[in-house]
Amino acid sequence: MKSITNIIKFCFLLLLSGSIEAQVVGTPYIVPIDNRPVLDQVGVTPSFAFSTRRLRATYNGPAMRLIRTTDNSQVDVAFDANGVVSGNSIVTLVVAGSSGVPIGTTALLSAYQNNSLNTLFVTIWYDQSSNNFRAEQITQANRPLFVLSGAGSTNQFACIRFTGASQHTLVVNQNLQTLLTNGIIGTMGMIARPTANSVQNSFGFMNPTNGAIRWSAHVNWADGNCYVDLGNASDQNRAFFNGGNINMYKQYFFQRTATTKTLKVSGVFLMNNASQSFNTSLTGSGFGIGMSINSTSHGFSGDIPEFILYRDVLSLSQASVLENNQILFWGTF
Repeated sequence: MKSITNIIKFCFLLLLSGSIEAQVVGTPYIVPIDNRPVLDQVGVTPSFAFSTRRLRATYNGPAMRLIRTTDNSQVDVAFDANGVVSGNSIVTLVVAGSSGVPIGTTALLSAYQNNSLNTLFVTIWYDQSSNNFRAEQITQANRPLFVLSGAGSTNQFACIRFTGASQHTLVVNQNLQTLLTNGIIGTMGMIARPTANSVQNSFGFMNPTNGAIRWSAHVNWADGNCYVDLGNASDQNRAFFNGGNINMYKQYFFQRTATTKTLKVSGVFLMNNASQSFNTSLTGSGFGIGMSINSTSHGFSGDIPEFILYRDVLSLSQASVLENNQILFWGTF
């Protein structure tokens, strides 16, 4: 029954995205397929774009940098021939640590990890946009865990695992005015699997002197609600119940205009054009993934394989391309 439901959802998403065209009498069905990476399909440059899959055709850099705790060596991880991070990805040694291996040495990721016997943590998640706004963590205790097979319909894709109590965070060290139009307007598409309802903060920025002024979210809070504060936490129209999605990958789409906000989960509207107490502009530096900058809560508990932020209000067609591509690729129905 679940497979039938997913097929129906799949066809519905294709209809929404224009991937199935109407049939003309006497002609076969036309099913155009756009195999370009999602950033090329959307056609708008994001502020940053992080993923364990290739998001832009002309991006030739690494996906991430990992550190091996047994010898503190670090490697840059390339996408494999299929454009994803896998055991077949080529890794290049960039920090020798105590490994005794020369810088520049290459190997398969599976060999570097020694078939999951070694624990790997993420030090850099490379930005696949043209901005090069990479997300980093220099503090060892706050580095999130790398999981080779933790995302996708059959756990076939890599992800990054955040443990809330450890306040795992990757930080984009850029001004909010650079990442968001006027420091407040923007669009976000994230793939995430929350694994706990807890007193935590999942991503974004909070004003250090007034925590109610923020561009951030709780996915999920202790009551099972997802709270989304794209400007100010005083708004009453800011929450929806998300406790039913514990241990499930979903696509989260949050968009803020000058006067409205839209919240969706795997294509389902939870809030649209809701009024709130608007701030005209947010100032400050830093955007956290796994935990908001300046938050004192626990961080996100769960897995994130992809996070894309635009400083633009995407059009309906652009937003549909982003959502549908993420939903279909990651199987987040």
